Amino acid sequence: MKIDLHIHSNYSDGNHPVEKLVKKIKRKRIAVFALTDHDRADGWLEARQFASQKGLSFIPGIEITTEWRLGVKKPFGMHLLAYLPDKDNKALQEILIRNQNERERRLKKYVENLRTEYKTLTFDLVESLSKPGSTVGRPDIARALVKLKLAKSVGKAFKGILHKDSKHYVRNEAPDVLDVIAIVRAAGGVPILAHPSRGDKEDAGFERPVFDALLKAGLLGLEVDHIEVKGSNRDWLVAYATEHDLIMTGSSDYHGRKTKKDNPLALFTTSPEMLKRILAAGTGWEPHLEHEI
Repeated sequence: MKIDLHIHSNYSDGNHPVEKLVKKIKRKRIAVFALTDHDRADGWLEARQFASQKGLSFIPGIEITTEWRLGVKKPFGMHLLAYLPDKDNKALQEILIRNQNERERRLKKYVENLRTEYKTLTFDLVESLSKPGSTVGRPDIARALVKLKLAKSVGKAFKGILHKDSKHYVRNEAPDVLDVIAIVRAAGGVPILAHPSRGDKEDAGFERPVFDALLKAGLLGLEVDHIEVKGSNRDWLVAYATEHDLIMTGSSDYHGRKTKKDNPLALFTTSPEMLKRILAAGTGWEPHLEHEI
């Protein structure tokens, strides 16, 4: 049974509307999937409807933008996957709305920075290339750059003009991950750290005290199988998760091949045993299950 628990639609920065996405999931013979758009749950009802039509099981999720602040001069970003939370929980809604507003502020500043070199780029163009009401993001800028023939593809835009080391880059300012973990748990959700790293760079490496603090706040799992989690980093994460009996997931982080060509659906998957643990821990929102897990 294929289980892919990290997938994006065009409600955030994915390429495809939910209906088309579910058709692709069915063709890939994925039995269970989670929709995890950035900072919003707008696609859940559609995903449930189309999953039911295709005989697929659907797990509601959100990928929440957060950052680590404790004991560092420069906060660094963390993405938190929240499965089965009550999306109408007041505190969770406040976080999601705040993040959506921050993403728009960030994108406007990003475009402003880019316009010092790329005069034809405008925020109106970027916004016109995104789904109305969706969470705007860097892929929308990338699509605008391609349309203006300033980049050959979305992927090449990310490797060049939109690279994180570029002088034009603008970071997300996000809520404290420890606070968000507590909010997700209070909303009946299952918080799992997305594509975590443990490296040597000051702004990228999550060391043991960081993970210990995340666990104390209520973190329940780690996404250990992901294209960005490699080699000794993965080995350490698996060992840590095993030591603390954490949920371990695997996923594609699918956005569409135009945005992330190296992230096909079901690139990595989650075991039924780990999905059972998520379903047992999540009490905020009902999954749609067509399969015995």
